[in-house]
Amino acid sequence: MEKRVLLVSSNWEEISLCSSSLDRKLEVKCTDESHYPLGIAYLHSYLESKGHAIESLWLNNYSFEYGLSSITKAVHNFKPDVIGFQILTPNRVSSYRLIEFIHKTFPNITIVTGGIHTTIMYDQLLRKYPYIIAILGEGEITFYNMLQELSNTKPDLTKINGIAYFLDGNVIQNPDRELIENLDVLPFPKHELFIYHQRETASIITSRGCPNRCSFCCLNTHNKRKVRVRSVENVIEEIEWLINTFPQLNSIWIHDDTFFLDTSRVIKFCDIIISKNLAVNFTCSGRFKPVSIEMVKKLEQAHFTKILLGLESGDDIILKKCHKGISQNDVIHAVSLFAESGIDIYAFIIVGLPGETQSTIMTTARFIQKLQQIKYMYYDNIGVLTIYPGTEIYEIAKKNGIINDNYWLTDEITPLFTVEHSQEQLFLFKDMLLDYISYNRLFTKNGFFKQYFMLPSIFRYFLLYRFKYLVTRLFSRIRKFQNMEIQ
Repeated sequence: MEKRVLLVSSNWEEISLCSSSLDRKLEVKCTDESHYPLGIAYLHSYLESKGHAIESLWLNNYSFEYGLSSITKAVHNFKPDVIGFQILTPNRVSSYRLIEFIHKTFPNITIVTGGIHTTIMYDQLLRKYPYIIAILGEGEITFYNMLQELSNTKPDLTKINGIAYFLDGNVIQNPDRELIENLDVLPFPKHELFIYHQRETASIITSRGCPNRCSFCCLNTHNKRKVRVRSVENVIEEIEWLINTFPQLNSIWIHDDTFFLDTSRVIKFCDIIISKNLAVNFTCSGRFKPVSIEMVKKLEQAHFTKILLGLESGDDIILKKCHKGISQNDVIHAVSLFAESGIDIYAFIIVGLPGETQSTIMTTARFIQKLQQIKYMYYDNIGVLTIYPGTEIYEIAKKNGIINDNYWLTDEITPLFTVEHSQEQLFLFKDMLLDYISYNRLFTKNGFFKQYFMLPSIFRYFLLYRFKYLVTRLFSRIRKFQNMEIQ
C-alpha cells in the first residue's frame, strides 16, 4: 500500500562555536552552496522508486519559524502518513520542537527519526519521545521495510532490522541491518529537490564509509570503519545525468569521506572524465595519503580545481593522539606532488585537540607556513574542536565531567572541547594561528611581522588561483547571460 511520506531536514543552530573567534564569538551558520542533504535525497528517490509518494523539506538555512510554517503547510496540503526527521547534532533542537509540535497537533501521523545523532543517541530520544521510531544507520532499505510493515493492520516492528522503539516501558533495539554492499542498486539521489535554476554546484558521493578512527569523528558508529564504493561507471552515469539535466552547473562536489582511498579507482574515474570531455569542474575531500604523482596529474586533467585535505594539526604528537594516521613527512610529500599542478588545495585545521598548547600552536603555524612556501593554501578561518556524541573526544569530556548525555536534550548549542583550555583560550590559540597563516591578517600589526616573508608565495597564489577564479566566474556569467538572451 502506498504511503505518503514527508522527509524533513530542519534548521541548524544559529551559532557555531567551531567557527567563532575571540572578537566575534557568535558566528552565523554557513549558507554556502557546496552541500545539500544527500541523505534526504537518497531516501526520497529510493522510497519513491518503491511506489510511495514523497515530499522533502530542506530547512537547514532558514529560521525555525519559517520551518514550522513550511511543515504545517506541507501537512495540510500533502497529508503525509509518516514524517521522517533527519537529526544531526547541530539541528537536534529544532527537530525536537518540530517533533513535539507534530505529535501534539497531528497525533495520527507516524514520526520517524534518522541521521547520525539518532543512530548514536536513540536511547535518550526514545525515552523522551516514546511515540517515535528511530532508524539506525543507513536508512533506505530500513525505511522501506518499515513502511511495508506499517501498511499491515497490526504492524509488528520486531520484524524490522535496523530500528529502535519504545515498548512496555523499555527501549527495544532490533538487530542491526547489514550495510548496503552494492551501492549501485540505489537510484540516484533526488538532486532536483535542491538544484534550483540559479544553482551552479551539485553534490555527489561515490562511496560510503571510512576506515579511519579519528578521535573527533563519529562515523565509526555508523559505518563500522567499512568502506563500500559505487562502480565508476555508475558514478559517471550520474554525472552525465546532472550535466544534461542542469546545464547551468559548472562544478560538482564529491563528498566522500575517503575519495583517495584507492588511487587506481580515482585514476580510472579521471580517465573516463577526460575521455568523455565532460565540461564541469570537480572539488573533493581526501587524505594526505595515499597520493601519487600519477593521480595528481589525472585529477588536474579531469578538471579537479580544488582538493580539501584533512590535516588538523602540524604537530606530530597531536596527530598521533587523534589517530590521524599521517605525519608531517606524509603531508610535505603530498603537498609537493600538488605543487606543480593547477589544483588549489586546502588543509583543514582544528585548534584545541588533546595535547594542544601554545607550543603546539606555534609548531602548526610554522609547519603551515612551510607548506605554504611549497604550495600556498588560503585561510580565512579555521575550526575549533567541537564535541559530538559518539566520538572519543566526547568520552574524554564525559570522563572529565564537563558534559554528560543529558546535555543533548537541552537547547544548548554544540559545545567546544574545554577539558584542557577555556573557550576564551581556544579562541586566543585560533587567533594566534591565523596571524601566521591567513593573508587577511597581513595588513594587521601582528600579521605583517609574522607573514611578510610569505609575500612571494601569496602573490604567486593570487596570480594562479584568485585571478583565474575571477576570470572564470566572469566568463560563466557572460555565458549564462547569453543563454538567457537566446531563450
